[in-house]
Amino acid sequence: MNTSHRRYLPAILLVGAIGLSGCASTSTDAAADVGWAAATSVEAGGGLDSLITAAQAEGTLNVMGLYPDWANYGVLVEEFTATYGIEVDNDTSAGSSQDQINAIKNRIGQSRSLDYLDTGVSFANSASAEGLLAEYRPATVADIDPALTDTDGRWTNQYGGYVTIGCDAAAVAVCPSSFAELDDPQYAGKVALTGNPAQGESGFNAVWAAAMAMGGSLDDIQPGIDFMAELSASGILIPVEANAGTLETGETPIIINWDYLNLAAADDTAAAGVDFKVAIPTDGTMASYYAASINADAPHPAAARLWIEFMYSDEGQNILLNGYTRPVRFDALVESGALDTAAADRLPTVAKGFEFPSEVQRSAANLLLAEKWDAAVAS
Repeated sequence: MNTSHRRYLPAILLVGAIGLSGCASTSTDAAADVGWAAATSVEAGGGLDSLITAAQAEGTLNVMGLYPDWANYGVLVEEFTATYGIEVDNDTSAGSSQDQINAIKNRIGQSRSLDYLDTGVSFANSASAEGLLAEYRPATVADIDPALTDTDGRWTNQYGGYVTIGCDAAAVAVCPSSFAELDDPQYAGKVALTGNPAQGESGFNAVWAAAMAMGGSLDDIQPGIDFMAELSASGILIPVEANAGTLETGETPIIINWDYLNLAAADDTAAAGVDFKVAIPTDGTMASYYAASINADAPHPAAARLWIEFMYSDEGQNILLNGYTRPVRFDALVESGALDTAAADRLPTVAKGFEFPSEVQRSAANLLLAEKWDAAVAS
């Protein structure tokens, strides 16, 4: 699936935008009258004013791993709280896709369970199959390509990006611009992922991008596993979970990660004198959206649904865009004139289009990676 907007994720055929209206007055009686835990849309629940009232009565939204620099979640959380007066309890002790799924499994019936999940699509599909996710579609769903939503409404893509290679230009002689170039002794002890690829979407897609560079395909992730195993065996790939902190200390001068996270890391470390260059690999293009979903056992079901409405509104999508992501309603924002063009102009240019993997391809790749990853990189 291709697009003429080469800075942005492809295959989004969208129509007009729908704005999020202002706050209504609160009423605990009205909140009690609406069964928001079963509502599959804002209309089905009684309308936006009713949703706002119920969410404000709940007062809290529980989330996990919404790090401030990840997709600009820090600003999104601040604006949500400022707009609706709802506290966001953000557990940042963990945050991978698997961590979030484990949390809702382990906290069933508990007030501290998660309301909202931000996971990779494979993980969302797995959680949906286990009955862990609620059916809910945002009011702006008509703006979103059906291929980027779950057919049963259990998740909807919200933002995405491309796998990139980030490099501290002061720490290496020449920054690599392809996966093939990483297989070089000069990069020994310098290359890192952001976590276990079998448990998180970033690492999973990094391995898949490497597979595309090494002769693999959307049907064959094995070459990527083999390539990472080779880098690990030669001491190039190190078993460190990379982040802006490890970049600043010099522990991980080369990081394979989403463009929006590497670009945010570049901003975060610039004041410390780090010259972090970010490149989309010339030999292995991989892009993906993340999936937004609601816990079927959410302790704050109205707040969870209001959060979804805010995130998919023009304001919410532009906030995500300011975090270097490609918001899923990008084309709709362009069409309506609501796009933050200054933020859009900062996105890296992509040289070629990209075809997204199917659900079957994603599932097969995820299963193979889970089966083989630990043994492949064992020291």
